[in-house]
Amino acid sequence: MTRSPGNAAAIARQISHIELIANATPAPSAALQRLADATRALGRWLTTVDDAVALEPLAAELEALVARLPGAGPDGACAPTRFAGQGELDPERPLPNPRGTHPLVGCTSPVAPPLQLRVDGGRVVADVTFGPPFEGNRGWVHGGFVAAGFDIVVVTSARLSGLAGPTGTLEVRYVAPTPVGEPLRYVGWPEAVDGRKVRVRARLERVADGRVTAEAGGIVVAPRPLGKEVSR
Repeated sequence: MTRSPGNAAAIARQISHIELIANATPAPSAALQRLADATRALGRWLTTVDDAVALEPLAAELEALVARLPGAGPDGACAPTRFAGQGELDPERPLPNPRGTHPLVGCTSPVAPPLQLRVDGGRVVADVTFGPPFEGNRGWVHGGFVAAGFDIVVVTSARLSGLAGPTGTLEVRYVAPTPVGEPLRYVGWPEAVDGRKVRVRARLERVADGRVTAEAGGIVVAPRPLGKEVSR
């Protein structure tokens, strides 16, 4: 991987940003975490049952609960963004996972698997078990969710080069079916740097035996420095 002067300091700074992505910052209240855990459990249950006798009273109870949500609109939300109350985004200290609400790694997000991100040497690792809500064909994780996991792993892995930015391209190769309900592990690493572009490689493997179910390659593009215009 191509390295530039000051790269070690830049990498250290980006690793601190990875920690902000991986962890709820600021942390959720205990009450919010309890509600999130219960909501996830409800989602798993609803994905696997259709018993009118059991569901009818539960539906009425939940509808009444939604109607009582303080400040909520018809869709149940009380703000148009999960960043509500966080003020302006500080580019030097981003808070992408406030209260654990990130849609892929958030501990309180009702739609997150969630992925457990961490840095392991020169690689980013994300442990995850996709449950029934993420099942496509019987017993298999839907490929779209597999790709979504790669997106956060690729963009996070790019930070280990000292650069950061959004995903420019992402290519996923599905090697074998990814099983539902089984511990899995994403592993990603920056492969090369070309100017503002970071090329990243990643794989998804079964924890039990290390068998790879999918591979990905992506390019993450760092923002152009302020004051530098594109030549025309």
